[in-house]
Amino acid sequence: MNGPNVNKPPPTCNWREPVFVNNAPPKPRRPPGRLRLGPHAYNSERTPEATRLRFRTRILHATATSVDGVHQNVRRLRLQPSAVQTFLGTLVRRLPSFIQAWFESCFPEWNLPDQLILKKYKEDWDEEFDAEKAAYAKLQPWQGVVIPRYYGEVRYHQRYRSVHALLLSDIGDACLASPEGALLEMPEFRRLLSQALTALAQFRVQPDDVKLDNIHLAGDRIMVLLASDIKDTVDWMARLYEDTQYCYWDDGFISVENCDR
Repeated sequence: MNGPNVNKPPPTCNWREPVFVNNAPPKPRRPPGRLRLGPHAYNSERTPEATRLRFRTRILHATATSVDGVHQNVRRLRLQPSAVQTFLGTLVRRLPSFIQAWFESCFPEWNLPDQLILKKYKEDWDEEFDAEKAAYAKLQPWQGVVIPRYYGEVRYHQRYRSVHALLLSDIGDACLASPEGALLEMPEFRRLLSQALTALAQFRVQPDDVKLDNIHLAGDRIMVLLASDIKDTVDWMARLYEDTQYCYWDDGFISVENCDR
């Protein structure tokens, strides 16, 4: 009887690592070319409504309009000057410059621009509301540069109840989630967004709500609220912006110059 063959090699396994083939179709992209608003773009005219609110020692009278179809809790205010404001403005301008600076720092409510943004508190968003106020305080040097200027918190009456709101500077133009804001070429979008996020990263700001509708095109720059890892955020936002451009192009809200569909 023969014993076991101790020199027999172990059996080999012919298993191969499976090769996964991505059969998903490529993502649709809008044709290359310069973008412009298309024939189906939204009507930007919005019905104004009269509003009244108290900010520190001043009662503000203004007309309020919705900024866009994305931010239902944000209103653009156009202040109506009062006789008291006109009198104080004339008086302060006659004072020495150091007294003017003191007055403006102590009573900012009497030195407001004619147009402001009112960002209303959302129901059950207490933590986010407080975090946003803290972020504006932390980023005070960049207010008016890459983020809006924060004037303070106001209370006003809406539907028989008192509502908190933030009073911010109006940075103008359109958010990047709207057709008006989706006209940038990708290299320009990446450059502007990277500049803004790099500026905020100096303060080690952590991301909270970074998305296209919280980023605005303001002239030749982009203004944002919060930032995370710069490269990852720019890459992710660029992909999202490209997808948004395609959707608006496909729906006819924007079009490509000299391109037949």
